Amino acid sequence: MKSRIICAVIALFVCVAHATAALSPEAQALLDYLKSINGKKMLSGTMANVDWNINEALWVHQHTGRWPALNCFDYIHHMRSKPGGELDYTNTQVVEDWHAAGGIVSIMWHWNVPARESGRYAFYSKDTDFDVRKIFEEDSPEYALMLKDIDLIASYLKLLKDKHIPVIWRPLHEAGGKWFWWGGDADACRRLWHVMYQRFAEAGLDNLIWAFTPAAAWQQPLTDGMRWYPGDEYVDIVGYDIYNVASGQACHDEQYQFLRQQCPDKLVALTECGNVATMSSQWEAGAKWLFFMPWYDYRRTRDLSSEAFSATEHQHGPVSWWQDAWAQDYVLSRDQVSY
Repeated sequence: MKSRIICAVIALFVCVAHATAALSPEAQALLDYLKSINGKKMLSGTMANVDWNINEALWVHQHTGRWPALNCFDYIHHMRSKPGGELDYTNTQVVEDWHAAGGIVSIMWHWNVPARESGRYAFYSKDTDFDVRKIFEEDSPEYALMLKDIDLIASYLKLLKDKHIPVIWRPLHEAGGKWFWWGGDADACRRLWHVMYQRFAEAGLDNLIWAFTPAAAWQQPLTDGMRWYPGDEYVDIVGYDIYNVASGQACHDEQYQFLRQQCPDKLVALTECGNVATMSSQWEAGAKWLFFMPWYDYRRTRDLSSEAFSATEHQHGPVSWWQDAWAQDYVLSRDQVSY
């Protein structure tokens, strides 16, 4: 089935299976599992506090006695990760432990590049002159740096592949919002995704399930964000990041239904959320997300021994919100994952 790359006008997509010639057995098993529960169950999830931890999951477990099914990590500080250092993405123990306990692993990448201010790094467009369009100029310094960083991240992901850990991989997120440098140009961003996908394939990374988030929910019109869509053969999951929407019906009508219409054969997830309607009200409205993942509350969960960590309030999902989720038999915790 021939895929279509999205242009300015959005059409319904002809969706295909994962394009990688052969996923690793573990990744194939995970993808099959995700398809089997789609529309029937919903995976709970948490985001690492900044990068390489399960602090948010620990907070949820401390207050509810249950573990989220999914934990998302972030290679945000790849430029200062050092083997044996305070931050070391080659030390995969926290990811291994999460996987060994039955948890699903997701990873994203707030891709830092040189900022306007000398000696610093940035991922917001307002803070850097780094131009994603240079992905078309193979003799440019920007192109060289993009390839260098892609290959570095590939080396980190290879460590997980070698440990038979499948990963839901969500790069270049919220591109349609243009607030991140990689979203500065739709054509170039799609090309950057393709380059990353190809280099990862050449590196033997067959353990990745690719997730695409066009923009955050406040980006209007929604259809515009899909101009950054890299193409059906490069994506397994589509999602939206939704914040500050109190109506479950609105989450369904304005975001979930849009993605279902645009990509009817793709898995659809609430890839980030914060201060949103209860998951029970969203499900009842028809928003049967594959998974949900509240963003982290930095001050709440950065220090596990702090007084703040013991509190039940949370910037993006308080304990009462989690209790509503756990009360639903279709919301899965880590001990209920089986693939």
